Amino acid sequence: SVIVLYQSEVAPASMRGALSTLYQLGITFGILVAAFIDQLLVDQEEGWRHVMLLITIPAFSLIIGMMCLPQSPRWLVQKGRNEEALAVLHTIRSEDEAAQEHLEIQLEVKKAMQIGEPRWSELCGGRVFQLITLGVSLQLIQQLVGMNAFMYFGPKIFESIGFDKNSFTTINNFVNFLSTFPAVALADLAGRRSLMLWSSIGMSIACMIMGVMGLLFVEQREKGGEQTFVVTNESAGWVIAISVFFFVFNFAYGFGPIVWVYCAEIFPLRYSARGVGMCTLANWIGNFLIAQFTPMLLSGIQFNTFFVFGFFCILGVIVAAWLPETKEVPLELIQKLFDDRAWFCRTVAPPTGESVMSVQDTGSHITQLSAPTRGHAH
Repeated sequence: SVIVLYQSEVAPASMRGALSTLYQLGITFGILVAAFIDQLLVDQEEGWRHVMLLITIPAFSLIIGMMCLPQSPRWLVQKGRNEEALAVLHTIRSEDEAAQEHLEIQLEVKKAMQIGEPRWSELCGGRVFQLITLGVSLQLIQQLVGMNAFMYFGPKIFESIGFDKNSFTTINNFVNFLSTFPAVALADLAGRRSLMLWSSIGMSIACMIMGVMGLLFVEQREKGGEQTFVVTNESAGWVIAISVFFFVFNFAYGFGPIVWVYCAEIFPLRYSARGVGMCTLANWIGNFLIAQFTPMLLSGIQFNTFFVFGFFCILGVIVAAWLPETKEVPLELIQKLFDDRAWFCRTVAPPTGESVMSVQDTGSHITQLSAPTRGHAH
């Protein structure tokens, strides 16, 4: 949760999507490398010891790398260290951009300080509760579409329908890794909303195809005291395999990374840490549900399980179509994007005399609508 929060806070608005999706790219690369190392060492005597040794390399690299990273300028302003915040911004922005963003952060922090320290009870009402509900819903949908069902149980499913499970794992991890690159390239060009919308449409199609193929051509039989799947048509088996990879492709460029980008952007600075923390908790709850109930679903309703996943994919289509586009919008102004969204209360207007910032319909062009009238920069 801290990684995506930090990335969103230090990245310029024009690159925030690309830099934040690097988080997911790193995860998929790590999964790929881990699978490759597992293939090499898992069958060796005490190979697990070598694995435990190898995982300390990225851990120590991360510790050393963290020492070189600057503090978040938003965190520094919150702690009253304005000069340090401006110095950090000057290292990662142009001079004009640094000055403008520093002013915007100060305004946001000043507004938050006038309200006082945030309380957990504030997360249970008003706009903040609506944003947390949105973030939690996105994270739950991201898990309940079934991506981790393929990661956890895919090898077993493929083996039972006649494919080599090791080959499946290797191909699946490669597809997952390579398909994350479009997210990095397109997050700030096509936008978050478009990627999530097309991603969820693609996943819906893949789930429906797998469900139909399973309903028509897959039978559950007992073999060696265990229930296993048998494909009665070879072509149907290939259609299922291709559909799995198509599903992974659509997840990897859209709902996988972009949900994290979106959740790191939507919360006001005052509540961002707690909001992202709640979203991360929801993600792990969804992960737990998938891990626990997928075997039960596969045993009980067999390949109809993919219709269940497809239902959540369709929910993803509906939510993605509703979301406002946040690309190139400074974090301090994203709240205005939700003012015209159904079921969302409007942002509370600032006190008289303070400036009002808004985002125009383009989603990226930002203007200051009124000037300060009390002699202070606001």
